[in-house]
Amino acid sequence: MNGKTGLLAALGGLLRFGAGMRSALALIALAALCSCTLAQEKTAEDWIEMGEELLFNGSLEESVEAFDKAIEVDPQNAEAWRYKALIFRDQGEYDEAIAAFDKAIEIDSQDTRTKMYKASLLIIMGRQAEALEIFDESTAEVPKDPDERFWQSSAWRSKGNVFAEKGLWNEALTAYDRAIELGSGDPLATYAASSNKGRVLNKLGRYEEAVEACDRALGAYNESPAMIGGEPLLWKGDALEGLGRDDEAARAYEQAAAAFELDTSAYPQIAKFWLFLARAQDGMGRHGEADASYERAVVAFEDEIETHAESSNVWRYQWMGEALEALGRDSEAEAAYARAGELGYVG
Repeated sequence: MNGKTGLLAALGGLLRFGAGMRSALALIALAALCSCTLAQEKTAEDWIEMGEELLFNGSLEESVEAFDKAIEVDPQNAEAWRYKALIFRDQGEYDEAIAAFDKAIEIDSQDTRTKMYKASLLIIMGRQAEALEIFDESTAEVPKDPDERFWQSSAWRSKGNVFAEKGLWNEALTAYDRAIELGSGDPLATYAASSNKGRVLNKLGRYEEAVEACDRALGAYNESPAMIGGEPLLWKGDALEGLGRDDEAARAYEQAAAAFELDTSAYPQIAKFWLFLARAQDGMGRHGEADASYERAVVAFEDEIETHAESSNVWRYQWMGEALEALGRDSEAEAAYARAGELGYVG
């Protein structure tokens, strides 16, 4: 489970764990864990492979045991430390995750992937300045290895997101272009950076370019249409509406709404999906449905704000303000916008 696969797993939410029946594969692996004879013969790589199997079959506690065994066999195994950090992260144990990421980086200081995981977590914790230092360090030189360039592409995309939060639109566009370039045609790199670029171009009123960026994002997964999310469709709808191409905009909004309906069904706790669904529904003229989605978004944003570090809630306050404003709750919207501004939102 190396290279880009690890990122896809993280982005796809595959490290979300639930209770329930374990698969036959997980039970077999667990039986092996309990065998002292087998345990003595296993290498760190064997334990990591077993930990991966257990992890992706929902056996969280047993996967932790396997990664601990890998570290016991080889305390300098950066991959085992990285997996422990990811588990801590997904359990909400952020300080422990940062410590484990630091251990992995101490062992392998050239591992851009682990640095990106750490930086992304720092952003969640509201420690954007520290994250930006990592992004700057990770983008100083272009690596020769294709996998490392892929992870540097991720660093540039994340830098673009930080710039966008600060309203530094041109700097954000430059960062997204570098992310696309270093992604070398990888669908994930092209999709994410091009979609974000489309949103920023809309902010600047550069609607034709925004349509092109969104089409590039949508084209990244031509062979896997199921991978396409609603965001580039939503930004494309906004751009087409800005150009007065209303019929095309309505079709883009309809496609976006269908994508976000799937997202809200699968992840009803994620506030931005409800906000984006509402915006797409508004674009289609389905205003009653949009109001219900805006209401769900407000409640979900309130829950997220309560459970996240306050300094990481910049976008949540801004987006909650948009939902409140759409509902005509103007005084609450103004308060949300003001709080976003106090936390550093400029855009």
